[in-house]
Amino acid sequence: VRFRRQHEELMILAAKLQAELVPGRVAADPAAARRLLARFRGLLLVHAAMENDALYPSLLDHRDANVRARARALFDEVGTIYDGVRQHGERWASPERIQAEATVFVQETLALLKTLGKRMARENAELYPLADANVSA
Repeated sequence: VRFRRQHEELMILAAKLQAELVPGRVAADPAAARRLLARFRGLLLVHAAMENDALYPSLLDHRDANVRARARALFDEVGTIYDGVRQHGERWASPERIQAEATVFVQETLALLKTLGKRMARENAELYPLADANVSA
């Protein structure tokens, strides 16, 4: 339940971020865009750490090979996505760079948010039912 609630919080913050991602607005106040993105990234990484500590271990060691395989695939996929989030943060670490390339920043950030949104939808549809079944088993 708390993971689903975190997803809701992340999606609300992502929607706020998306609304702010207008090249002219970003170019005018790149520091504000960077702060909002950093807040989102921080919340996402807290969520990821909680999942890695509280959710994945039981699924990756599950007695059912199908559950283990599905959990492994999702775990590996999320690792790749979170690595992309880290790289994005490094690429756009300075407000000056964001301001100089506001349109590219907006495009890359929107693409990243879209990927994360799809991933969260998959977790809701695939991972959390596995976890729910594991708790009741």
